[in-house]
Amino acid sequence: MASTEADLLGEINADLPEGVDWKQGAVTYLRELVEEGGETQEWFHLVKPFLGGPDYGPFWVDVFQFLDVVHAAKLAPGDLVIDVGCGPGWTIQWLAKLGHEVVGLDISAELLEVAERRMQTDPYPPYVGKPFRYDLRVHDIEAEPLALKRKARLALFESTLHHFYNPVAALRNTVADLADDGIVAVIEAAAPPKGSEWDVQNVEIMARYHTIERPYTRSQLVDMLELAGLRYVSFLRPVNGLFPQHVDGVSPLVWELTRADNINIFVASPTAAGIERLGLPARTVDDVRSGWTALEGALFVEDRPDASRFRWCGPRVLVRLDGPGPHALELATIGLAPEQAQTVRVVAGGTVGGSVTLTGAQPTATLELSGRPGQLVELHSDRVFSPCWDGGEDPRVLSFTLDEPR
Repeated sequence: MASTEADLLGEINADLPEGVDWKQGAVTYLRELVEEGGETQEWFHLVKPFLGGPDYGPFWVDVFQFLDVVHAAKLAPGDLVIDVGCGPGWTIQWLAKLGHEVVGLDISAELLEVAERRMQTDPYPPYVGKPFRYDLRVHDIEAEPLALKRKARLALFESTLHHFYNPVAALRNTVADLADDGIVAVIEAAAPPKGSEWDVQNVEIMARYHTIERPYTRSQLVDMLELAGLRYVSFLRPVNGLFPQHVDGVSPLVWELTRADNINIFVASPTAAGIERLGLPARTVDDVRSGWTALEGALFVEDRPDASRFRWCGPRVLVRLDGPGPHALELATIGLAPEQAQTVRVVAGGTVGGSVTLTGAQPTATLELSGRPGQLVELHSDRVFSPCWDGGEDPRVLSFTLDEPR
């Protein structure tokens, strides 16, 4: 990890041209767009996220991701939400329509004027006789907190965190106005490969408008969360739409949830309570940085009498190394006769990299794994069984157990 804030800023800003006033570029961004593209550019910001086609893809992506995050935040009616970098205000309008109180901040007064026009032309707040509750503020969140009188339950960065020269400061100053069980929710595209079409496009936008367009890697995001005091985090993945009720519908969803890496959506909190309130496991940034995650072939978590937690697996389980390790994976089996043995092999990069043997006399073993963050590792067992084969009612095909990371 980047050991200091200065180290992280040096890493993420290494390729930014020097001598550019990035904040001024954000202030004049809309003006530059209108001068270049005419009134259609202002109209786009007034009607966003709605599009007239023919490509509706961006609409479905933006709206579904935003609504998924708001749904996951488990807000109560009237909760206060901070919308960081709210721009033309479409997210403010939707949040206010749901009955929440919203503070929208942006460094650009011109974009906030668009947001105000949007709100003023909407005649229908959610409650009869009660107006929308929103507050639009020109504010530099990198420089200082809002210092609100009321603490927020949710702070939203909807595709805005990558615009900050110092995202650590932006997050830290936002946390200052967060309730004890409040969360920060971030929707961000993942950093594209250097020299790719998307990366080149971002460089061109920065050169033209002097506004920062450089998404982060997941490891950079984890580092900035820790530096900003957001110790607990849960990364999420949206899956939306209608799907066939058979394997052809399910398989692509599993792949999307476990393998796709072009987006980073997460909720983070200074406290475990903020994440647990959402019904999510409260993993620390150290857990995310150094742990591992079961992706395929592992069933739901179960509890043993000694309070340890495990998953039934097999005969093949796929895990992702979230950190380099070494990781100690605790394996166990049941039902082996004294003369029987069970072998679990480790496969990484298409190569068998070791194995452990379980027996009736020694039904547990520890498997040591090391590798690069993000690496996929398979565990293959040569034994399977099903409780229903012995007259039970459990139809699962099982092989071995894998203890949850501690």
